[in-house]
Amino acid sequence: MLLTSKYSLPDCPEHALARPRLLSVLNRCHSDQLLLVTAPAGYGKTTLVTSWASLQDNPVAWYTLDASDNEPSQFCRYLVESVHRATGNGVPQTHQLLSAPQNPDPLTLVSHLLSELRRLPSELRIVLDDYHQIDNQQVHDTSRFLLRHAPAGVGIVITSRSQPPLGLATLRVQGRLLELGSNELALNTEEIATLLKQRLPFNLDGDRAAQLHHLSEGWPPAVQLFTLSVRDSNEVDRYLAELEQGHSHILDYLAEEVLERLEPQLRQLLSCTSILTRVNAQLAERLTGRQDGQQLLEEAARRGLFLQAQDSSRHWFRFHPVFARFLQRQINDRARLLQLHSTACDTWQELGQPVEALRHALAGGDRERLKQILSVKGEQLLRGGQSRLLRDCLDWLGAEELQYSACFTLLSAKMARENFEYDLCEKNLASAESWLQRQDPQQWRAYEGAFATMRAQVAIARGQTLQAKEYAEEALGLLRTEQLGERISALLVTGETSFCLGALQQANLHMQEVEALAIAEHDIPSAAWAICQQSEIAFAEGLLKKASSLQEKVQTLVQKNHLSTLPISEFVCRLRGQLQWESGDLEGAEQSARRGMQINRRVGEHWLLPEYTLLLKIAQARGEKEESVEWLERIERLLTDGRYHRDWIANADATRIRTWRALGNQPAIATWLEQATPVVDRPGNHFEQCHGRNHVRAMIELHHWSDANRLLSRLQQVADECGLVTDRLRNCVLESHLRWLREQYAQSVEAISDALVLSAERDFRASFLQIGKPLIAILKAALESGLEDAESAKAQQLIKTTQQQPELDGGIRIELDDTIIREILASDAVPDFLRHSPLTPREWQVLNAIHSGLSNEKIARHFKVAPSTIKTHIRSLYQKLDVKDRQEAIALAEQMLRSVQDRP
Repeated sequence: MLLTSKYSLPDCPEHALARPRLLSVLNRCHSDQLLLVTAPAGYGKTTLVTSWASLQDNPVAWYTLDASDNEPSQFCRYLVESVHRATGNGVPQTHQLLSAPQNPDPLTLVSHLLSELRRLPSELRIVLDDYHQIDNQQVHDTSRFLLRHAPAGVGIVITSRSQPPLGLATLRVQGRLLELGSNELALNTEEIATLLKQRLPFNLDGDRAAQLHHLSEGWPPAVQLFTLSVRDSNEVDRYLAELEQGHSHILDYLAEEVLERLEPQLRQLLSCTSILTRVNAQLAERLTGRQDGQQLLEEAARRGLFLQAQDSSRHWFRFHPVFARFLQRQINDRARLLQLHSTACDTWQELGQPVEALRHALAGGDRERLKQILSVKGEQLLRGGQSRLLRDCLDWLGAEELQYSACFTLLSAKMARENFEYDLCEKNLASAESWLQRQDPQQWRAYEGAFATMRAQVAIARGQTLQAKEYAEEALGLLRTEQLGERISALLVTGETSFCLGALQQANLHMQEVEALAIAEHDIPSAAWAICQQSEIAFAEGLLKKASSLQEKVQTLVQKNHLSTLPISEFVCRLRGQLQWESGDLEGAEQSARRGMQINRRVGEHWLLPEYTLLLKIAQARGEKEESVEWLERIERLLTDGRYHRDWIANADATRIRTWRALGNQPAIATWLEQATPVVDRPGNHFEQCHGRNHVRAMIELHHWSDANRLLSRLQQVADECGLVTDRLRNCVLESHLRWLREQYAQSVEAISDALVLSAERDFRASFLQIGKPLIAILKAALESGLEDAESAKAQQLIKTTQQQPELDGGIRIELDDTIIREILASDAVPDFLRHSPLTPREWQVLNAIHSGLSNEKIARHFKVAPSTIKTHIRSLYQKLDVKDRQEAIALAEQMLRSVQDRP
């Protein structure tokens, strides 16, 4: 008797995730092609093909294989039965042969089958599901015959955990083979997001979904288990931590579905090499003691054991991370594990891979191997972005070991500085200096210049510009000729101090010198850093095209030298994102921010403050309220740390203040102003200028207009002296807004005109938009006063952009002045009766406030009048507008404002 379940199309799981991306690929498969779907357990091969087959108009013959189908006669019996039933008893002669006293030869039976199939009126697909169950050569030969001789209109579909030995090379060359592997079957970020939205009882933020994708690499069981295990947002981090270690349910699944079915030699290979991030034949043979490493690796990959080739020559392989963690848990002999790590460490060193060697020295607790690698390769690893690994190693060695070694002390100090731990950095330097001067003066003299360089770097990071300059000059006098790396670092600090002191030309010369020296010494990260600094200087000078050109130059350098995963690449992304945001390219800015996040996430969330800040700016510009609030909360959580450079803090504060203003959160602005660091006497660089403007914005919102005016005058004076063109422009825009609020309209127009002159032939846009809708009225007044052609074109472009920029609450919120009111009255949207009974200027302002969603009490506070006065204005408004309540007034205001919204 035949089991109907083996030749029946399975039901598609009720809650299966729809995968249109893959279904569209399958639908493009021609009937004369072999469709081969191969991937390890759990990737949804059967579910995908079932979903596709259920949508086909033509018949599909389904055959689910198991170990019993290695008997050729049974294989043929089920194959024919499946085809016969799918085609409506379409192969009766072949079906009759199955009842013969003696089983016919499989190839003869398949020949009869194919002969009858040639007469079918429609196309047919034959699905062989779970083909990895077959290991009988005669069955393989039968399948190969079926593939090679299938008539036109009959296509074969095979799903398997491993590559079937069916001689597919010819089909591949002929273009008759369509393959889907684990890379295609893995869930991508969009599919994971869709699945989580369907299954979770709460919304999961995009970063956590991306982390789940990273840890699972799109393996569906891991994602499915996430949806079953996590019931609320508080459990998310716990599950992700468990997944990183290897979730117990996943381990049970792998033990049952994979490990129990393997031969001893493959188990040994997988177990011994699972401690490696990637493996080749040499590593496999060293760790297993066998001589057939390449053969076993290829066999494991062919069998679909979560081992994938990483290059076309199939020399390097890597495990799926979930499977690797599972295998590592199978090693119960501690001594054996330590020996594996020692062997791996030595082999990686032979292969010239110090990062991998160091990981195994640390994992194996091998102090001597670890110290040897650190002393020789520590600086190289630090420049290569391996700060987390280095920190783990130095923490394991302990504070006493650091004190005895100037080399290790400097490594520790550099990592502390990069992590904003300046006190720890200085503590380590002081402790080692004291011990070395007393106990090992010869070692101290060799490293004294390097210590001074490190202290210069800490001082500049802390904003102690003059002290940093002194330390850098001292270092340059102490450093020996061969200490080129430290000399480059000291010169970089010299250039940064010049930048911070407002000496832009001198700073640029220093950075060009560093770039040339670093390139000559093949110190590409330092050269890239120097070019990035040149780009920042160009941006400060208002030379946006030059800044963009320098960014392209450093991006080429980074890509050419394969540095795209290092911190310097994040710096490049950050600069590019800021330039894109300034020019209004929000999509490009978001892509740059998210690329930067991908690079820096591996070293900790505290490094993501600049990216969070940029993403908040983008959400604001798009009017995305929920996203803005979410990014704001993340920024505020990070800022509680308080260890960031002033540049990062100033930019974050600027964005926070704009968000609070948009949300009407005056108390938050007042609290910030009360607690903010005072503005320095001479704000001669871009971040001190930004910090000063933050004070001005807060004062404007709190109506401290005289204080704001005095501070803004000081900012502008210093920006003029230092040639900070971008800051001069931003100060002009802010001054124009302040003057407009104070009803000093002529001065406001003069300030915005100065900003337009500075922006001529420069792609400044976002700097103007920061004051919001009042910009429309200011620019229209400037146009009426008369502008040059270039400034006029710029003003009209900015008006249109500002009109189209949404508010966080979705409203229009145009500031109403005489120019705007005249345009409204001239439009068709205004009722005739309003032209005969016009509103007073104050009534227009009250109408705009009502439209903006303000209550009577808030309107009264805004205009500094009694609530009863506002009520009087509102009664007059309702009478003139012929409306009976607030909602009708808001609707009419919306209609009138829309009439001028889309035209300058």
